[in-house]
Amino acid sequence: MLAAHLVPGYFAATRSQRRPEWSRRRRAILWLVALGSTVAPDLDVIYNAVFRGFLNHSFLWTHSIFVHLGIGACWLLLHRIGRWPYLETLVGLAAVGGLSHLLLDVASHGAPLLYPISLHMFGAPSARVLKGGFWAYITDPIFLAEPYLFALALADWVIRQKPAPRVKQFVLGGLITGLALFTTTFLLLLPTLQSAVVTLIGS
Repeated sequence: MLAAHLVPGYFAATRSQRRPEWSRRRRAILWLVALGSTVAPDLDVIYNAVFRGFLNHSFLWTHSIFVHLGIGACWLLLHRIGRWPYLETLVGLAAVGGLSHLLLDVASHGAPLLYPISLHMFGAPSARVLKGGFWAYITDPIFLAEPYLFALALADWVIRQKPAPRVKQFVLGGLITGLALFTTTFLLLLPTLQSAVVTLIGS
């Protein structure tokens, strides 16, 4: 999973803004934590791509479920104390972001959830994706989850704007049509794309 990790953060952030007494700055921080926590587990990949010349993980702790369950336990403790609602919300967003990242990774290409106890990759990705990495992933049917997740977030955003019924129907209809066209084109071109990736990886 690539940028679509941000989608659960978007939904979490939009539902964390319910207290009118929180300032604009505090609300902005909520958005930052909600979105940042969804991509934070992959920061080592970004670092490696920029500074080391390879696109892969070098630090597995960020994909261990124990780390994110620990953050969730901190949220539960704060929730039971009930004295710091803003801090509780921040920690809750961090927990949701991290756990959603692991869930999407398991669905798309697997994750070492029990690290450091085990290096077993949980999930059911195709052998092609496991072997080919990034290029194999973006030319695999599982990649379609990315535009569909973004479309779901965009549809939610449009509905939240409360536009006129005709505008809403036009935008949502265009979104559905665009997804259908993208899906059809992607699937038709898939054999060609996969052959190109085989050549690229082989070279």
